[in-house]
Amino acid sequence: MKYFSSKKIWQWTLLAFLFAGCRPPSPVPDAPGSPTGWEIQNSGIQASLGGIYFLDAQNGWLTGNKGIILHTTDGGQHWSVQETGTQTLLVSIFFVTPKRGWAVGEKGLILFTEDGGQKWELQKWALQDGSQLKKNLLHVFFISPDQGWVTGEKGLLLSTTDGGQHWVSTEVKPAVSFNSVFFVNQKQGWITGDAGNIFYTEDGGVNWTRQESGTQKDLHRIFFSRPEIGWAVGGAGTILHTKDGGKSWSPQTSGVPSFLLGLFFINDQVGWAVGASGTILNTKDGGATWQQQVSGTINFLTNVFFVDPQVGWVIGIKGTIFHTKRGGEPPPIEVKEVKTEEEKK
Repeated sequence: MKYFSSKKIWQWTLLAFLFAGCRPPSPVPDAPGSPTGWEIQNSGIQASLGGIYFLDAQNGWLTGNKGIILHTTDGGQHWSVQETGTQTLLVSIFFVTPKRGWAVGEKGLILFTEDGGQKWELQKWALQDGSQLKKNLLHVFFISPDQGWVTGEKGLLLSTTDGGQHWVSTEVKPAVSFNSVFFVNQKQGWITGDAGNIFYTEDGGVNWTRQESGTQKDLHRIFFSRPEIGWAVGGAGTILHTKDGGKSWSPQTSGVPSFLLGLFFINDQVGWAVGASGTILNTKDGGATWQQQVSGTINFLTNVFFVDPQVGWVIGIKGTIFHTKRGGEPPPIEVKEVKTEEEKK
């Protein structure tokens, strides 16, 4: 698949979504003795999915190709399409309340809603010189209803302190694609990018310092469970871990060569990473060991989100949505007692 070898996250994202075709997800038969703890949910659409956000076990949103935003109020048993007014690829979504949320994507598009997605409106932004170059946006993150950040290709970083009424660009070098952003509070945050780049701020994003990651692999998602404890994932099965807020990063063994894109931790110990070839990884010890969970598909999985240690979702190309109520673990195998002829007497 051509998009696996792409250097830039935007290139692989766009190609992956376009390459996905129009068929709905179909499970691959599991090997004997390998039941899955993930169940397919019917998305009702054929577009590939990339952005995911849940406020709780019932209310969530997904974004994808062709301007798609899906919404559920029953944990994904039913999904409805929200009208966005665009055919533009949307790769990331974030909600701060049941009403207020943002979605970002191709050609610099930022959409905003204040009614839970019944209506989505365009938010405009410009670079420091006043130009409006339509760089592709890759990730959106808010720490409060007013304060948020958006990252994009070619070193693009936007921030707002008024809920997106005004977006300000910040220059961060080197100007690689910034693939994800994560803040633990209003001051401390991190950005991951291509070529192993990780940047850290302790003043809300006014100034950024490069942290030594120890890798040249593209890093596509970062997640912190608290200011000291965090992880980053990327190309060739790369998983990095820090216990000191990124002052030092050390590799963890994923056990797979897969391109990892999605990452989520519910606490310091329990987390998941997803990626190419239907890969779902789970750890229960902070990443000291990672175990592969059976997904039942070879589709490219793009993102993962959990609301507690048991309830979560994984999404991917071809409209793929998986749901678990068991932390991704398969149900226990029932062992039937077999009585001997003597015992039957």
